[in-house]
Amino acid sequence: METWLLLVVMSLAVYRLTRFVVEDDFPPMLWVRHRIAGGWTGPEGKTPVYRSRWSPQWLADLISCPWCASGWIALAVTAGTWAWVGLPVPLLVWLATWGAGALLASQEWA
Repeated sequence: METWLLLVVMSLAVYRLTRFVVEDDFPPMLWVRHRIAGGWTGPEGKTPVYRSRWSPQWLADLISCPWCASGWIALAVTAGTWAWVGLPVPLLVWLATWGAGALLASQEWA
């Protein structure tokens, strides 16, 4: 596969996985996110309804921030692609997929 096409596919994968972790309403992921980051919004807009005692604040911030989550997701996607297919300059590929995936995931229309 061409390197530029691989970079585009990886960036789109980072975007989709970041969106899945941070914002999607898929029931199992929604349950995990609400247990870690806090409960869903009530009718008056109050959050969180509950919060786990074992969940540290940095983990709640990580799972609710598209820029933070996309960095770790991009690292995992890059490492997997590097192990499976091989990549030229994996550090630069990681930074490029992180930037593209985070920009897409943080958009209002996304």
